[in-house]
Amino acid sequence: MKRSRSDCTWRTAWFGCCLAWAVSAAFAARSSDPANAGVFSPTTDEEHGDLARKSDLLHSPAWQRVVAEFGTWLTSQSIYTPAEVRRIKMQFNNQVAAMSSYEIEYLLETIAAKMRLLDTPEARDAKAWLGEYLSAMSDARRAQALRNVPSILDMSADQLWQEIQRIDALRATLRQRQQGVEARQTTLVERAGGSRQATANASREAAARARSAPVHSPYRSGGGSLPFSDIPPRRMSIGVGPMGACIML
Repeated sequence: MKRSRSDCTWRTAWFGCCLAWAVSAAFAARSSDPANAGVFSPTTDEEHGDLARKSDLLHSPAWQRVVAEFGTWLTSQSIYTPAEVRRIKMQFNNQVAAMSSYEIEYLLETIAAKMRLLDTPEARDAKAWLGEYLSAMSDARRAQALRNVPSILDMSADQLWQEIQRIDALRATLRQRQQGVEARQTTLVERAGGSRQATANASREAAARARSAPVHSPYRSGGGSLPFSDIPPRRMSIGVGPMGACIML
């Protein structure tokens, strides 16, 4: 059953909220810890400030939008299996939980750049073609074809663009190969049709000549020699005997 777009958007938004809630909870727990009460070292104040900034980033509209776009793409893509998608989401959660606010800011910019690339006409065409191409494969062959495709989280924007171009080049190569096969098939069909037509024409011409030729025996009126010339022909004569006229050989 296909998920509706609103359901995917809701799940993705929920996913982003969970991340923000986890960071906020960690910040609140650290602030309420009695062991930390009354301690205002520069390092602790800096950590608190970073956690607050990180929480603000994770609650920002820009972050929520990027996470929603990323989740929608993961739902609709055909490269990664459902199990791989779950691993990617888990990896993303773990990375976000361990990052500082500045790393979150960089991650936001990186994911946003990747989403812009994935929304280009080239990427959409590659995505549609790749889905159709992979759907005709067995699981084993599909895994073999995708064995060198890295996780989208591990790719930079430049690497992602190179991967899109690689898929587009593969599509062009396979298309040219298919066109060559179709051209050869067309040539063979045309040759076979021409051969059948030539045979039919020759048969009609031979039949026409046979109908128009006079019927005669080559053995009559000196029209030709007998098949076996070393056998003398029989000579007939007519005579009269006791029973009357008879033919003698």
